[in-house]
Amino acid sequence: MKEYDENKATAAMLAALADNRRDEDAVCEVLDLIYDYYEENGDLDINIDDDDDSETDIAGMVSFISRQLRRHPASVDFSAEEIEAMVRAEIAYEECLLQ
Repeated sequence: MKEYDENKATAAMLAALADNRRDEDAVCEVLDLIYDYYEENGDLDINIDDDDDSETDIAGMVSFISRQLRRHPASVDFSAEEIEAMVRAEIAYEECLLQ
């Protein structure tokens, strides 16, 4: 398994956005919220007996991130569709590390 690189994850998320919507600082804020979502849902806990291959709840993650951004707005006002695109890009990056 390859090591997670936040710069590569951020680059993947930036690539999922339209050129005029790419703001690295705002995308880093979304990446931090992805970590927060994982932490709140216990997805960062290592469990050797965990053989659950269930899919990530993308809709739940987008909803969580949207709520957090309403409380503490990023420098870019991302739409739900943009947040979903970034979440999917980050998940795709995570999955490429497992191959």
